[in-house]
Amino acid sequence: MQPNELTLEGQMFDAKINSMDKTCLLAPLSFFDACNVSTDEERLRRMMLLRTRALQLGISEQEYADRRDNYTSQFDADPSYCLKIARMALRRQAMQELGFTPMADVETRQAEYLIEPYLPLDAITILAGVAGMGKTWLALKWAADISTGRATKDGTPGLVYYFTQENDPHVVLSPRLESLGADPENIVIMQQMADTPALTMCDARLDALASRPGCRPSLVVFDPIQSYLEKHANMNQAADVRPMMDHLANFAARYHCAVMLVSHISKPNLSGGSASDRILGSSDFRNAARSIIFVGCDPDDRSLRVFAQDKSSLGPPGPSRKFSIHDGGVEIMDECALTADEILRAQAGGNTRGPEPVVGNRAVALLGELTNNTGWVKTSIAIADAKKEVISESILRKAAKKMGLENATIRQGHKGAYAIWYDTKKVPENIIEQLTLEAARA
Repeated sequence: MQPNELTLEGQMFDAKINSMDKTCLLAPLSFFDACNVSTDEERLRRMMLLRTRALQLGISEQEYADRRDNYTSQFDADPSYCLKIARMALRRQAMQELGFTPMADVETRQAEYLIEPYLPLDAITILAGVAGMGKTWLALKWAADISTGRATKDGTPGLVYYFTQENDPHVVLSPRLESLGADPENIVIMQQMADTPALTMCDARLDALASRPGCRPSLVVFDPIQSYLEKHANMNQAADVRPMMDHLANFAARYHCAVMLVSHISKPNLSGGSASDRILGSSDFRNAARSIIFVGCDPDDRSLRVFAQDKSSLGPPGPSRKFSIHDGGVEIMDECALTADEILRAQAGGNTRGPEPVVGNRAVALLGELTNNTGWVKTSIAIADAKKEVISESILRKAAKKMGLENATIRQGHKGAYAIWYDTKKVPENIIEQLTLEAARA
């Protein structure tokens, strides 16, 4: 075989073999290094050195011969393939030494949620809205349900760290949590003492507590964000915000918990923009968050509140839900079609209700065309086609609901997933299974 970039000089090969332990010596790469030479004489010399070293390490003659015959026969049968495998092995070794990993070694897994799909585990969620709309009530409702196990799939209670500077624990937190049926033993707060430093989002005390037996949190809440910034951090500067958000995301992944940041929002500006653009501070807050939820009032009944998921990076967004705050408690009510932009416009006193009738009719007609042949359409394709027709995503979703289209998520293994709308009258009952099977075969 012609010399190549993996051919070791004789002295280097000898030194490498003489420094190996039993496991490394019997590995395929050792025999590849012996065979990967240009002359038969050098190959024979290297094989003899391998045998001598094997016997020195207590490897039996038979075990050595079996390995030798297996690996050398593979090399002689297809040296180019063995060279390719050796290159890959050396590349992996270099990556491992420097802390890098090829994607081939990364296990595919589905996103997990504390409350699906609003509070993803191992990630950050932002709960935003104007003051007085019930952000803290909703956060405490979820905290109470987690503390008792009402929110978990298996009914197991979780520990909640709830940190707030705007709500007195005696006057606000305690009575609200009691009315919400929380287990106070599973709600942790931090009462600031005069001689202790203020808690921050990157505080080492959080790690110190979470690592103790029985103290791993299921949910960590900072209410509001700006009260828990690092000292001298500017919340409008990405260079200050991104390291804090990365630290929080790593904390969430390390303890397999959800982190929620409660945020106020800015006043609407004349240039418009989306709901997420109104979150206070650097755009890196919303960029790093995997879920963003807005709270506002119901345009049709201002005694009711609505929460709407404006961003869901790990899967399809959840439906908007109405909720009421009464008698010191929170009742989660029906799903609704309101978007984050619509509830914020309603709060600002602007146009409170959905699409113009003509636009809604166009959206219905478009979905009818897209589902006419197969009975279903990828949600992303429908949204893209609607955009070309100057139809907003929120109007399109309302049209889908008006038409009675069902939605589903089709898993594609390591390729991720995609969402569809489908007409139950036009597709077979097992359409989800069919599409999932086709995706797996693709």
